[in-house]
Amino acid sequence: MAEFQLETERLVLRDWRAEEDVNDFHRLGSDQRVMATLGPLMTRQGSAALVADLQARSLDFGHTFWALERQSDSRVIGFCGLVRGHIAPIAGELEIGWRLAHDCWGKGYASEAAQAALGWAFANRPGEAVIAITSQNNMRSRALMERLGMTHISGRDFEHPSLTPGDPLRAHVLYRKDPPQ
Repeated sequence: MAEFQLETERLVLRDWRAEEDVNDFHRLGSDQRVMATLGPLMTRQGSAALVADLQARSLDFGHTFWALERQSDSRVIGFCGLVRGHIAPIAGELEIGWRLAHDCWGKGYASEAAQAALGWAFANRPGEAVIAITSQNNMRSRALMERLGMTHISGRDFEHPSLTPGDPLRAHVLYRKDPPQ
């Protein structure tokens, strides 16, 4: 099967290449600034396992949180894409997500990639809404969700089941975007 690739003006969303991409991905997962609103720092083994999981999701569902490559230098600067929710409050729902290297924040990359991923979702999963979740205090992601035209569904906010009580990241918010009419 051909590698998935979705191009924007400055970026390429593509399937993961484990051997090539794990080190770039691990740099994100081990950066305290990147992980401050996402969870604990990742080990290299944890990063490799997550890349393998994202590859498997692509095979199972035809989409994943794709590697996000900058066209100007072919650097993997993060991920963006769509997965099927796998925790109880959102299991099976089409979830959009992103993570970018700290030096790439504030350049519009996340917005550009997320717009492309939403466009792909609505073209390839017609009639299906897209959700996004983040920790309650992740104001950067929440602002992007709002710029994408997503609506906060406060009645669906939840305590993330993978995080322990008292963890400041446990309270999560849910945003939703319905498909175009």
